[in-house]
Amino acid sequence: MVRLSRRRFLGAGVLAGGAWLAGCGSRGEPVGARPPADAVRARILRAELAAGAPVVGSPLAEVTARQDVRHAARLGAGPRRASGTADLATALARKQEAVFTFVEALPQLPDPADRVALMQVLASEAEQIAALRLADGQEPVPDAFAGFVT
Repeated sequence: MVRLSRRRFLGAGVLAGGAWLAGCGSRGEPVGARPPADAVRARILRAELAAGAPVVGSPLAEVTARQDVRHAARLGAGPRRASGTADLATALARKQEAVFTFVEALPQLPDPADRVALMQVLASEAEQIAALRLADGQEPVPDAFAGFVT
């Protein structure tokens, strides 16, 4: 049996703790640096305008078009309408892509008011996706856990 004094034991602990802390530091480039806010806003507006193309053959076309004009204005694009038209399948794909873009951009927005506006538009887009899926004869919400594995 080795006899250690309390002083030696504490000294060894401090030395080991210091070595551990020294190994945890990083001198490299910061990970996850934010892109410029203007670039994030431009990406959001492009996604919203792409998702806002009028839907051909849907009873919801007028309602979703009105909402999409309000979304674009709310996100700072002004009262612009998307150009062109989309069939139901294309509209669903564009709206889903816009939702993915919004979710990715959310933590990159520096202004809390912009994040709140984007979350409100995001909720409305999700509602539109469910309504368009229902109009297409699909399950409005196919997965309650949105892709998360339990």
